[in-house]
Amino acid sequence: MRSPFGIGLPVIIVLGALGALAEEVAARPPPPPDEYEIASSDDDDRPAIEWSTWVRVAYGGAPAPYEARSRLVSPTEVPESRDQGWEAAAGADLTLGIGRGGNLRVGPWVEARTSSDAMVGGELMLAASPAKLDMFWYQGEGVLIVRAGGNRALRTGSVAYGYRAPWDLFGPQRGKSRYMIGVRLVASATQSSEDSRLWSATLGVETEPVGALRYLLGIRSWY
Repeated sequence: MRSPFGIGLPVIIVLGALGALAEEVAARPPPPPDEYEIASSDDDDRPAIEWSTWVRVAYGGAPAPYEARSRLVSPTEVPESRDQGWEAAAGADLTLGIGRGGNLRVGPWVEARTSSDAMVGGELMLAASPAKLDMFWYQGEGVLIVRAGGNRALRTGSVAYGYRAPWDLFGPQRGKSRYMIGVRLVASATQSSEDSRLWSATLGVETEPVGALRYLLGIRSWY
């Protein structure tokens, strides 16, 4: 299992660019959409299928690579050594509602990371937690997500909580599926399938990329 944190400079550049955009938005926020353009995650309108894409930037730590040590007659304290750094990822998920209202949802997810080969797995989502949570002029909801999966060499799990809302670039649509945007905090852990001593843990922010750019850049035609 290679070190998961070897991308310091690219991530710093991305964070710097996003920070500059955020400062621009703070100085000149984009105009709110008209009343009839505001989306809603009302359960009465919830379709069977919901899907999303996301990007994530996280910071974490892992035990530093270890080497075999000669046997010692007397115990010797070995200082804790850790490898720390940034991780970036991009992924997508699709969920189907279970039961009445569709607030409990399950489905697959896939993710590409800078720290390892691609991951795939399943997720359990509890939507409407709370049922009304408005951010970025969109009537949304709170969401709790638990994911588990891996690849041939690694297994991983994560817990995320945040905000999400339906969004249609070309206006409200009625159908069997809809695209979701949002932002959430994510805590994740990854472990080698062959050696449990090789693991890493991160804490980061996950957001839908198109919706984030829409807000940061204040592109009126995207509202």
